[in-house]
Amino acid sequence: MALALSTTALAQTPQPSVMPFPLELKRKPSGFSQKEGEELQREFVRLVRKSGALVPDSGSLELALKELKRQDCEREDECLKALALQAQTLYALYANVDYTLEGAVVATGRVVRDDGKSAGGPQTVTLPKGKDAFKDVAKVALVQLLALLELSKLPPFRPVEKPPEEVKPPEVKNGNGTVKPPPEEKPPPVAGPKQGPSGMKIAGWTMVGVGGAAAIAGAVVFATTSLPRKDSNGNVYAEDVGKVGPAQAQQTAGVAILAVGAGIAAAGAVVWALAPANVPAPVKQVSIVPVSGGAVAVFGGSF
Repeated sequence: MALALSTTALAQTPQPSVMPFPLELKRKPSGFSQKEGEELQREFVRLVRKSGALVPDSGSLELALKELKRQDCEREDECLKALALQAQTLYALYANVDYTLEGAVVATGRVVRDDGKSAGGPQTVTLPKGKDAFKDVAKVALVQLLALLELSKLPPFRPVEKPPEEVKPPEVKNGNGTVKPPPEEKPPPVAGPKQGPSGMKIAGWTMVGVGGAAAIAGAVVFATTSLPRKDSNGNVYAEDVGKVGPAQAQQTAGVAILAVGAGIAAAGAVVWALAPANVPAPVKQVSIVPVSGGAVAVFGGSF
């Protein structure tokens, strides 16, 4: 007897484990009671077992549905994936039954594996209700739907997926028939810091520009001085005596501005000549500060 039982057990084909989501009744004909709906729910689980799938017991079913905390399995494969993981089955099944305005009974369902991949469906079965009871026609539609989904033919174990094969470069042969080695791949050049004019170059050009502008302004001030008129002996006419002081002050200011500008420009030229050609772009700052008797050029940054 022990030998016979063990032989029978070995001969049994492993069944795929399937966790069914509660059957959804979308629309029902008038007169269809809640009790009939509960009976159709239980009949659906029995039909899944009868179709050749290994379904968890009622306690495991209730616990998995309680822990799922999702009701979007009609449209989301992730919901069925989570249901299969909760029930510790390889597959999860969703199905619904609808009653159309034309009086037809429509059953729809699909199967999803516990890694989120589709394992069957969606499939649809449509039957006319006629004069038969809605529950009886719905049962026939579910039987045909499960037959289309072929639950018994689902792999009972997850198939082993082969890693992608490494693509080898084509062999290139030399003229003598030997294989020519592929060209050595060189690493891309490492981009260094962005190069630009040095801070001293920029400071030098700025000082030359500021100094040149100041020198021009001083020359304009000196040239536009209104001088008093003088006679042939160099004496100032009496009526122009009052212009002597302002004219001397304006000329003195023009010369001073011209001298300061020329000095700044000369210093800028020296700075520019001594600066390196290209260094990483620095942070630079150049300013002119007026002081008593002239001005001071201040510049700073990376040199």
